[in-house]
Formats: sequence, structure tokens, C-alpha cells
Amino acid sequence: MTSIDFKFFIENDSNPFIIFSSLGKIKYLNTSAEILMGSCSPKELFEIALSYAPKNFGYNKTVLDLSFSSFEFYGINVLYENEDFIGLHLYNKPMAKVDDSSLLEGYTLTNLNLLLQANIELFDINYQGKIKLLTDYDIPKLQIHQNNFSMLLRNIFSQFLENKNIEINMKIKLGERVVVKEKRYSIIILQIKGKTRKKEQDKEIELLALKNHINIHFKNFSTILEIPAIA
Repeated sequence: MTSIDFKFFIENDSNPFIIFSSLGKIKYLNTSAEILMGSCSPKELFEIALSYAPKNFGYNKTVLDLSFSSFEFYGINVLYENEDFIGLHLYNKPMAKVDDSSLLEGYTLTNLNLLLQANIELFDINYQGKIKLLTDYDIPKLQIHQNNFSMLLRNIFSQFLENKNIEINMKIKLGERVVVKEKRYSIIILQIKGKTRKKEQDKEIELLALKNHINIHFKNFSTILEIPAIA
């Protein structure tokens, strides 16, 4: 066993793993945890580790729902064998899988940036504030139901109508893929964010997103879509 490079396996684990010092300083991050750090703070994760740490040396596995931006976890494991270091392992929710035989009915190969821009321009006609758009223009064309997706965007944009400033961010999600009809595809993350968000239509918007096989996450001040980049 001493000849096995365990660090190699931990480093390349798809589940984030972090080791903190007793003062909350990060001593080690695997690759998945490095990606996660763009969506949460070390302090937040350290506080979670302390809250669910075992009372004595050892480990404590807990099933709970955690989400940071578009990252979702179904459980954690907190480990420590001395007072100097504490480890936190987060377990990803299972990869989405879509087998609906009617999935691509009405879908068209689409430049998502152009479709997003067209909907922003329509929304901007009646919007009095400023819109900041940050997007990856290298996102490849993907199959999407343009009318349904535009309706989804219109409903989401209406949640932020009272904001003076809206931020829209679209990028490819790193480290995770969706399985559609046994094929793996990248996931596009689209986040709309303001200082306030109307929540009355959340259920209707969620049903519309799920109808289009898009995962949706509602936060206090933002709405996040996970769009399968079906080629």
C-alpha cells in the first residue's frame, strides 16, 4: 500500500476535497475544489466543516443539500485526526441524464449568444436600467427550442425589472457534463443577477425550464440556468 500514490487519486477525484489548517487557511485543494472556489469562499466552507465535524478524531459523513452558484452537492464528509488540520469532502449530486425520445422536437441548431442578445434587446425596450453582459463568445452552436427558450428568458428577465443594474453571465461549466441519450455534452451556465428578484413566478418558471430539460436554480438575488449543449 505504501507504493500507491493516493494523492494522484484524490487530486483527480471529481468530488471537491479541501484541507484546512486549524485557523481556516487552505492547505490543499484538489482540482475539483479549485473550480468550486470560483463560486464560494474558503471561510464559508471552513464554517461548514466545523459545523459538521465529528466530536472526536475521525470522520463524520452527513447527507444534506448544499449549493454554491451552479454547483450542487448531496452530502459531505468531514475528517480530522489531530488539532492541526481538518478535511472536507463534498459529494456531487448525480449527473443529469435525459432519455426523453421527444427531446429534440422543435429544436434548432442555434447560436446561443445571438439568441440571448436578441432577447436582451427586446427586454431593454421597456427596461430603464443598465445591463452588463459577460459571455463566452466561443460557446459552440447547440440544439435548443428557440421559442420556448425565449419565453423562459422573458419570464426570468421580468423578475429583475425593478433593478437599476442587471448582470448577465454566460459560460461553459467546467468539470461537469450532462448525459443525453447515452451521449455526454457540456453544460452552459447562464446567470441573471440583480439586487432584488421577484419570486412570485418561481414555480411557473421552474416548470417551463424543466419542460425544456434545463436545470434552474433560484437564489435570493439571481436565477441560474444549466443548459445542455446538445450538438
